[in-house]
Amino acid sequence: METNHEQIYLTRLLRDDPVTPHVERFLAKQTGEPFEESGATREHYLAFAEQRLRQFASEQDERGAILDPYDGVERQFATACFAKAGAVLLNAGRCGDLGESVRKAMDWASYCLGENKIPDDHADFTTHMLVRALQLLAPETTDERVLSWRTSLSRIVPEATYSQTERNFANLKSIRNWATYAMHGEMMRQREGLTDSAAFVDKYLAPQLTRFTPEGLYRDPNLPVAYDLAARQQLSGLLDAGYTGEHAPFLRAVLRRGAWAMLFMQSTTGTVSCGGRSNQIVWNDLTFAHLCEREASLYYAAGDTRTAGSFKRAARLALQSIRSWSDDPEQFRLFKNRFDAKHRAGWELYAYYSPYSLYAAQIAASCYEAADERIAELPAPADTGGYAFHVPSFHRLYASSNGYHLVVDTAAQMGHDATGLVRLHKRGVAEETALSTGIAGMDDEVPWIFIRPRLLIPSPRQAAAIGPMWRDEHGTWDRLARYGRKKHEVFHELDENGQPIDGEKLDWRTSVEAVEEAASGLRLQVRYVADRNVRTAEFGSDGHGANAQTTYEKAMGDIRPRPGAGSAAEIVEEYRLGPDGVTVTWSVKAAEGGDITAFGVGVPLLATNGAGEAAVTGDTRCVQVTHDRYRYTVRPVDGDAPLTYELLPGLMPNRNGHYRLAQWTSRESRAIALHFELQALD
Repeated sequence: METNHEQIYLTRLLRDDPVTPHVERFLAKQTGEPFEESGATREHYLAFAEQRLRQFASEQDERGAILDPYDGVERQFATACFAKAGAVLLNAGRCGDLGESVRKAMDWASYCLGENKIPDDHADFTTHMLVRALQLLAPETTDERVLSWRTSLSRIVPEATYSQTERNFANLKSIRNWATYAMHGEMMRQREGLTDSAAFVDKYLAPQLTRFTPEGLYRDPNLPVAYDLAARQQLSGLLDAGYTGEHAPFLRAVLRRGAWAMLFMQSTTGTVSCGGRSNQIVWNDLTFAHLCEREASLYYAAGDTRTAGSFKRAARLALQSIRSWSDDPEQFRLFKNRFDAKHRAGWELYAYYSPYSLYAAQIAASCYEAADERIAELPAPADTGGYAFHVPSFHRLYASSNGYHLVVDTAAQMGHDATGLVRLHKRGVAEETALSTGIAGMDDEVPWIFIRPRLLIPSPRQAAAIGPMWRDEHGTWDRLARYGRKKHEVFHELDENGQPIDGEKLDWRTSVEAVEEAASGLRLQVRYVADRNVRTAEFGSDGHGANAQTTYEKAMGDIRPRPGAGSAAEIVEEYRLGPDGVTVTWSVKAAEGGDITAFGVGVPLLATNGAGEAAVTGDTRCVQVTHDRYRYTVRPVDGDAPLTYELLPGLMPNRNGHYRLAQWTSRESRAIALHFELQALD
């Protein structure tokens, strides 16, 4: 099914491995690295799952369906998640008082799947959960009831039951992560004797392979990190359910590579990467943990206890990172902010409280099942630091050292993120204290299908991150943050380098240079070189006459291009992650024919995460943000030219809270350095 270009790409993908050199450097310094064990056990996964099961048991109706507490409707896969999580809990000796509730959920969810009545056309997600629930519940359930479940699960007609199939997507390569759930479910059905055909997997797996990147990550449309994790989890489940077909060796290779890659993307706080839709939700971290527990067990079984220990450690760090959200006494925080869940702050339109909370519960149950407690924790990359990990396919750079962690988005998805330094974390400090994800803007139109999250206040016109701004010769201020990806890219037609044919031309060519680890910390440089003359909309000649294309080209030829990108030719960012904090120097060069008349750096400062206001104090020389038990300090590094400081009054929302923009600007200098420090006050 692959084109010649795509076959070449897949061959190169297996041959050229950009991750292994990072793994080798990590393993060389892993031993002897001091760290404190997390203290977490597999029982903590069950505790999380049980909290969610008890939380939603009261929302079950007489049919067995789990209703959403905010609109009173059964949504998506909520009931199937309840059944699967409940089955694991019952099998582990927990929640005995909810046994009948779990079985009623299984009654209803299996009936709906067999009759193609899963709410919101989300059947694709449910099969693997219900087959696992069947396996665990059957031994302690009456034969008559088990037979009804098996009968329902045998009635599935994949091409008609599942949503993302050929009936809705003529080009199978345009089918996204939903197919990975459906294939996992079908493989489990076959293993359980509920179908005798592997035709569905054989048909839909091959078109998914080109979605993998050289780093072993999965490209869902527009590169959301959440659905890289989710798709790799489901394809891992496909292998675990017994898939041994033609593509099994490829899957094993890229999934292992992707598992290592994500360890270098993990924050020193334990949380997973930011970026894209469905981000900043606790199930992201649990999916990461499940993948890590699985890898740990596989490495341990193969006799590699050292690598197994690193994956075990990464899993437990991810689990610990969600404790402040799951254990909030006010309410369970599904999304990583403290606004009341009824307001749906930071949620996409398809996100509902009951299915997403219970989805997290069933993943936690899977973590419990995958975990092997014989494996001892050993340092993970999030512990050792001292690296910069560039992921060109996702346009992101990750760096960790001395307890600090940062993420630079070099070509963000507009409408969801911002280009620039979008994450600044320190181990032991609340993630939103500085910045945990970019602030999207409204200045440029993006496809409606980007599905922006719901926010409680309007977004700013321009996106915002920690990064540079400049004024051109006409007095217009511009920001690096607003330059990014604006095309809906589905990755279904690729060239031999794995890049989309007719892909979007980006405004900047980006490179990561001069990475150096020394006693003073990690140093690296990011360079942006303008690669644009004029941006125009894609042109289609349908309905415009035979000479439309010629007319268009002549008209465009009469437009004089603007120099560079907003009159800037090059931006260089120099980072140092040291024991005293993070220092960044930004500099800009004007494009030929343009001029830079002022330069500045913008820094979003937390106003609120939904629970209490942050205190912002200071002036040009030093600004501090204090919230809860944490302090964030930003101060300019002495330079030759004086800086002007301003804290703008407008609030800007992201998924974690509301921020205000601080600016340091200069009319004389074309380089500004700021030093950042995070600390816990207790």
